[in-house]
Amino acid sequence: MRESAKSILLATAGLVSGLVNGLLGAGGGIIAVYALDGLLGGQLKDRRDAFSNALAVMLPLSVVSAAEYSLRGAGPGEKLGILVIPAVLGGLLGGILLYRIKARWLRLLFSAVVVWSGVSMLTG
Repeated sequence: MRESAKSILLATAGLVSGLVNGLLGAGGGIIAVYALDGLLGGQLKDRRDAFSNALAVMLPLSVVSAAEYSLRGAGPGEKLGILVIPAVLGGLLGGILLYRIKARWLRLLFSAVVVWSGVSMLTG
């Protein structure tokens, strides 16, 4: 595939990731991982790079989505700190463990989270 076509597809995936994240508050990272792996898989050193690059995309995306939610009055609840501090620590631990766990196990974990999330949304 030509580089210009890949760039257009990546930009489209970025737009869709942002749209999904903004609408649902989550899910944009899944799209980003699949797009990065599918379009740049051969250029990445390791498949885990798709996870780390998707995370780099999701940080500013999540900040923008959260700011928009706040502007519309859906600001953080009183107990947000109880979730945020452990989540930041979990993110740090995940970043440390990313390259210590085999990529195959990470793909299985990622797939399990996607399936669990889908089933939970349909049954909840």
